[in-house]
Amino acid sequence: MNAIKVLRLTNQIFGRIAPQATANKMAKLFLTPRNPPFKQWELDLEANCQRVTFAGDLNATIWGEGDQKVLLMHGWESRGSHMYYLVEALVNTGFQVITLDAPKHGYSGGDKANLVAFAEAIVAADVEFGPFVAGVGHSLGGAALTYAMALGAQVNCCVLISSPASILDVLHGFSNYIGLPKQAQIRFVQYIEKETGVPASVLDMGRILSEKKIKTLLVHSQDDVEISVQALNKIHAAWPQAETFIAQDLGHRKIIRDKDVARLVQQFVQRYHLPVSEAVM
Repeated sequence: MNAIKVLRLTNQIFGRIAPQATANKMAKLFLTPRNPPFKQWELDLEANCQRVTFAGDLNATIWGEGDQKVLLMHGWESRGSHMYYLVEALVNTGFQVITLDAPKHGYSGGDKANLVAFAEAIVAADVEFGPFVAGVGHSLGGAALTYAMALGAQVNCCVLISSPASILDVLHGFSNYIGLPKQAQIRFVQYIEKETGVPASVLDMGRILSEKKIKTLLVHSQDDVEISVQALNKIHAAWPQAETFIAQDLGHRKIIRDKDVARLVQQFVQRYHLPVSEAVM
């Protein structure tokens, strides 16, 4: 029996006997990112950027010297350097790019790592480095970028790559995957909501984008098993003005290393980075 099967069986048993304790344990697991060692290619990139600390213990890298700034936010258990193919495409077009390391990821410190903490880091970056003409987020970073706009961060257009449609979907998906019974699932969601200070139902990307009415590109791979392509469809149903692109055979993480996707993102940002009033002049 492999480890995940043992975990599911354990949760199915103890989730009925002690639902609160089981939910708390799984929520802490859910909220604890792994931070793998930097690879040599990432360290080699340091010569091409300026690394800065801001807002206490947050870390970012600045690429290029263009006048128009684009913000990039990575996903869970990732870091800014993993967005390099997107950085390269945008810098080569004349943009300056700021990549963030989210709290408890990469070189950033922090006490908590969750969508709200990611979003608050984006808001802090907007204050420190903005204004940004565009924002690009991968996975949880896409959801965080969306919520950051609800918190006041300003961009003229945004790109969400492999983004979940709602955090409630993510929480239900994770709790089902690890075998939590219904009562433990309820307590699991409540624990996360208490930790973030925000009801999970509020963190709905399609609703936020439809309210902000921002130019949006949604990118997903058909074979993504971490966040189903149905998330793209759900966001698009709520915000049908968004442009969409569904890739093939790029999974959840390979998609941000694909040069065709990077080119698509660059072209979208190039078209829509100006405010509407300037773009029509």
